[in-house]
Amino acid sequence: MPDSTLSPTFFRSSLVTVSDVRCRPSCHSCGPEENASIHGLVFPRTGIFVRHLSAKNHVVADPTRVLFFNRHETYRVSHPVPGGDDCTTVSFEEKALVDFLQAIDPSIADSPSRPFRSPAAASSNALLLRLHRLRQFLRRHGDADPLAAEEMCVSLLTESVASASPQPNRLVRPVRGATRRAHRDLVVATCVMLARRVPEKMTLAGLARAVFSSPFHLARIFRRETGMSLHGHRNRLRLRLAIEHLANGTPDLTMLALDLGFSSHAHFTHTFQGEFGCTPSHFRRELSSRRLREVNRTLNA
Repeated sequence: MPDSTLSPTFFRSSLVTVSDVRCRPSCHSCGPEENASIHGLVFPRTGIFVRHLSAKNHVVADPTRVLFFNRHETYRVSHPVPGGDDCTTVSFEEKALVDFLQAIDPSIADSPSRPFRSPAAASSNALLLRLHRLRQFLRRHGDADPLAAEEMCVSLLTESVASASPQPNRLVRPVRGATRRAHRDLVVATCVMLARRVPEKMTLAGLARAVFSSPFHLARIFRRETGMSLHGHRNRLRLRLAIEHLANGTPDLTMLALDLGFSSHAHFTHTFQGEFGCTPSHFRRELSSRRLREVNRTLNA
């Protein structure tokens, strides 16, 4: 019988929960019937197991696959290879998930209790890297930046569902003029809200409520219309303000980081360097050196 241990949860919000599961079975035969407790994704990271959905429907789960679970689905598990497995689960609040998937596949409205139609899909290299970046981010900044954490989970969901679709362009649907205008208005309202609340610790659900949208819909539309994630846009606003403060010679980088909404000096430095290719302290020194050279040129003129 499998012996599964749920590790301390990486991240939990009203929309998303991310956890690791470690399974070390005492035997390799098919275990007893289990009942899925989540709507979500399961990413095997090590090992292999077989998910038996019925007598004739088996799914092999290994690090090349992502599995889809609908709450209350029954299945059994066997481990054909010794050693067990380690997985990461990403589960979603049901209503938000159903609304999101229904926008992609309207037929889901016929059976909303079963939003995932495929039991598994191939996990691309890009999807695997996205998973590990998410786990690393949650370890470091998840509690301090829930908007980024939730949006990264939505991106993981979007790519996973796309991998399961037999039609390459299934996620791309024609958008009518009135709908496109509504989407653009939504983006404008969101940009205004983010600009008003730059330093705040926001959640995707809270931001969506503020602009009268649903969370996963907002994340999808904003990225499609702007080419940028919500937290990416918010970070750019924060960093533009940081540049202004650094140009004015602000002395305390830790206080600046916290005032702008970053979780720490290190988080601020990492984000700043990723955007501008140098650290905040280097940028400040460079500006100070230039100002000094300009003063010297003026005095020597």
